[in-house]
Amino acid sequence: MAEVKQTKQDKIIKRNDRIRKRFAYYTDTKHYDSDYALGLLEEEYIGSLEKDTIWLIIRKTGHYKNL
Repeated sequence: MAEVKQTKQDKIIKRNDRIRKRFAYYTDTKHYDSDYALGLLEEEYIGSLEKDTIWLIIRKTGHYKNL
């Protein structure tokens, strides 16, 4: 059971890293506005994450501080 929980945690950490890298790509490389970049990420993760949750992941705040 502990292995299953760890695997799920690993997947969440990888997803959060992908979101942070994608946001950095949009804002640093493409020079998109942060609100526009958040909208694009929200469309990519439609149904699973909301804009506020994505912002918390990017800023590493709240529950997503250590993930």
